[in-house]
Amino acid sequence: MTNTIALTYANDKVMDGAGAQLQRIYGIYAVSRFLGTLYIHTPVEKIGYHGLEALEKNAPTDGFESRFNQLLKMVSDVELPENAIIHEMDLVNAEVIKAKAEGNNEFHLFRIFLPYPICDNNPIIYKCVRELSPFIKKTNKLFRIAIHLRRGELFLIEQHRMLPNSYYISTVLRIIKILSELSIEFICELYTEAPSKNLVISPGHYWINDKISQNTSLSPEMNSLDDFDVVPNLRKFVNGDPIEALEAMATADLLMMSRSSFSYVAAILNEEGIVIYHPFWHSPLPEWIVASENETADETRLLNQILSAKARLDRQAFT
Repeated sequence: MTNTIALTYANDKVMDGAGAQLQRIYGIYAVSRFLGTLYIHTPVEKIGYHGLEALEKNAPTDGFESRFNQLLKMVSDVELPENAIIHEMDLVNAEVIKAKAEGNNEFHLFRIFLPYPICDNNPIIYKCVRELSPFIKKTNKLFRIAIHLRRGELFLIEQHRMLPNSYYISTVLRIIKILSELSIEFICELYTEAPSKNLVISPGHYWINDKISQNTSLSPEMNSLDDFDVVPNLRKFVNGDPIEALEAMATADLLMMSRSSFSYVAAILNEEGIVIYHPFWHSPLPEWIVASENETADETRLLNQILSAKARLDRQAFT
């Protein structure tokens, strides 16, 4: 590790959701380990989206950022020297960073916004963040399936990110079929956001800031959550605490992701769980199982991973 180069998060570029910012922070830490540089921790400054509940009350949630910063169990490798030369880097560039490390005794800090040019080409490097997970998996006799149904503000913006209910339902029913054939007791947990009442969101609404051009109506029926009633042993967690949801997903025996950074963070923190990944703009880790509306999960890989999980659950039952 070079002692003259450090990476940190440029926390003042985009004030978007908690999942997106956590993924960037964990990604920059992973890049620092991959490149052999130092890491200096910069906390989240401001989170833009505070959840659908905040949209309903048209106001942010007090202490939202501090709760996520307390969650990040990250410590800087060194204190930033007073004479450090600071570089702004929107997209991480390994060659530029390496060039500063060669034959240079000055201390350079790179404030990086996006680590994805490296992380998305080498997603396996995220494995190092598992040692930083704030969550401890509890012993449970039931095989826990966590389904992240990304909705919330996507009814207003970026609707293309929403996957159909049918994808989640058909995939989880295939998983349940395998579990039933192996006599594995299970529970399904659905994590999502849905309007609790009819409401109208305006362009000037909290956080929207003209992301929409006209008043838009939201209603509780838009999620069609009744579709999931065909899933056995299902518990619905709607508009719950985001950190509690993240913990449940990061410690599940199987996690079904959405096209979402919130899902992605839970998946990279989940050390032992099976991850069902739907393709989107961030690459999967090698062991994740790919599924989509047009591509069913590889049942041989899925079976082998479930058998490994069953063996782990059986060992826990005898300890």
